[in-house]
Amino acid sequence: MSSNIFRQHRTRLLVISKDDAMRNDLVTLLTGYGYFVDYVENRHDGLRRFRENKHAIVIVDVHTLPSVPAHFFRAFRIFRRNPIIIIAATEEEMPRVYPYLCRDVYDILQLPLKMDYLDFVLKRLVEHHVIMKSNEFLKTLMLMLGLIAPIWIALLYAMARLWGG
Repeated sequence: MSSNIFRQHRTRLLVISKDDAMRNDLVTLLTGYGYFVDYVENRHDGLRRFRENKHAIVIVDVHTLPSVPAHFFRAFRIFRRNPIIIIAATEEEMPRVYPYLCRDVYDILQLPLKMDYLDFVLKRLVEHHVIMKSNEFLKTLMLMLGLIAPIWIALLYAMARLWGG
């Protein structure tokens, strides 16, 4: 059932959930897809674990969110530039989390888990993560080239003056 993309890119995930059954289901499914999965029961342990491992994707159960989730979501950005945050919520809980889709949350994972949708979301997230890692590398490379270019220009100018007389 797992595709080549899951075997090629071993992404590390964090699941934050008070619900043992949901957490166990997610860990079992995600591990089966080839992810490295860490899991905790509360948001404080989640932030601590995230700080240690800087997970690419964080799945948060809606019941573990604080009263002002935006502050909680921003805390992840302290330790990693663009973490992918997903909220797991039932259909009835969706209106509570929709406002966070614009800025802080990448997607909503509807509960109870639906295998077809979960497979689609996971493939999209892994592809997004791989693209973002490549993009970050290219940005860093371009920055380094921009910093080194003046040195090379100065060196070439000095060599030309030395040889040119």
